[in-house]
Amino acid sequence: MTKTYTKGDYKRLSDRIRKGPEHVSADDYEMLHALRLTYKEPMATVFNTVERMAHSIDPDCICTYRIKRFESIISKLCRFPDMEVQRAADLAGCRCIMTRLDQVLELYDRIKKNEHLLPFAIKGKPNNYIENPKEDGYRSIHLNVQMKDESKKVVEIQLRCIEMHNWATLVEISDVIFQAKLKEYGSKVNPDLFRLHQLLSKKDEDLTTADYLEIAQISKKYRYMERVGGIFSTNGIEMRQQWNKMKLKNKRFFLISTGSDGKPEFAAFENFDEAERNYFEWFTNNEKNSNIVLTRLRHTDFNKISIAYCNYFLTYNASMLRILKAVAMSTVDIYNRHKLSEFRTAYPLFWKIVYIWLGDKIKEIDYFNNDKDVRKSFKKRNEWTVSIQNSFRDVNGIIKTMQSSFNHGWTYFFLQRFKKRVDRAANKRLHEMQSVS
Repeated sequence: MTKTYTKGDYKRLSDRIRKGPEHVSADDYEMLHALRLTYKEPMATVFNTVERMAHSIDPDCICTYRIKRFESIISKLCRFPDMEVQRAADLAGCRCIMTRLDQVLELYDRIKKNEHLLPFAIKGKPNNYIENPKEDGYRSIHLNVQMKDESKKVVEIQLRCIEMHNWATLVEISDVIFQAKLKEYGSKVNPDLFRLHQLLSKKDEDLTTADYLEIAQISKKYRYMERVGGIFSTNGIEMRQQWNKMKLKNKRFFLISTGSDGKPEFAAFENFDEAERNYFEWFTNNEKNSNIVLTRLRHTDFNKISIAYCNYFLTYNASMLRILKAVAMSTVDIYNRHKLSEFRTAYPLFWKIVYIWLGDKIKEIDYFNNDKDVRKSFKKRNEWTVSIQNSFRDVNGIIKTMQSSFNHGWTYFFLQRFKKRVDRAANKRLHEMQSVS
């Protein structure tokens, strides 16, 4: 039987953790574990309610829920010296990722209008970061809801569209790979990467030529596309193979962990209790100091879980295409301004990034063709096929847009001569790409 704790117990726990966050005792972890368990029923109720509403608006939406990680709870206690752990409003959270912004706003409106019919009530004033984005560019709607039953538990609901989600998770990916601590400390640790994500928070139509150039410069400085893209490629193949081997029938609860080496692990479970027990075991035996999350997803496939938790899977993030587009369009601007010396560096660099991507895709296709588990399942084969085709389509679209944007005329003679030399090599690689795919 799970031991119960009083408000005083949790107040003293909060004080102990703040005094020694790096030396939390096993008994105190047990208390946090017990607190997490009390959110099982409220969180499931909120999730089921909001998920039904979200799917009625957008059949392709992705809905998840999670209990706040031990590390995040401890970090928050240290950041807020007056907070008591049991009063934290975001210990349990549900997130709905909609395809479009208008669908996010429609879901938000439905929750507000139907509050009297729901098993929970909105508590306090929602934080609408879509109308008022944070300094770093973060956009989403956060609202705390309180159960109407005797538990009075508070659960956080986050509503965002896929574009906002891609941005937010890429920030966390930068934190994992570059140790930038952007989510915790903003621009204090790494102002360059803070600025990169600040620029990426803009809509495509709002990005200026100067913005594209700045994104490209920061990306080049940190070899961002190469480093992040390389990890995505390796993990994408490994995680896809793990996923294809798993028997997922009736399994809706997932444990996902990622260490600083960028190597994810995951497991699937049929019920919350089993998943929570394993979460506690994973955490207490966490020699690699990995980030571990317990989440629930319904109607999931590999592509959806990769999007929902790309900051853990480290396999894909569509914002990477926006960085590649920035590199391409800044290269066009350099050319069109007759900067021959800069163009000699920028244009081959763009193609170098594409060649690395191409090599990774060829490798992925090879694994796809030889994966026995994929051949046994039409669904898994189709999922992977669509993913590869979309990737080629997106990168080819950026290349075509770039090529159509170069100016022509006799004043570009020397630039054109250099460009043609690079293009001949590029066309050879692209031909290889088409023949393989």
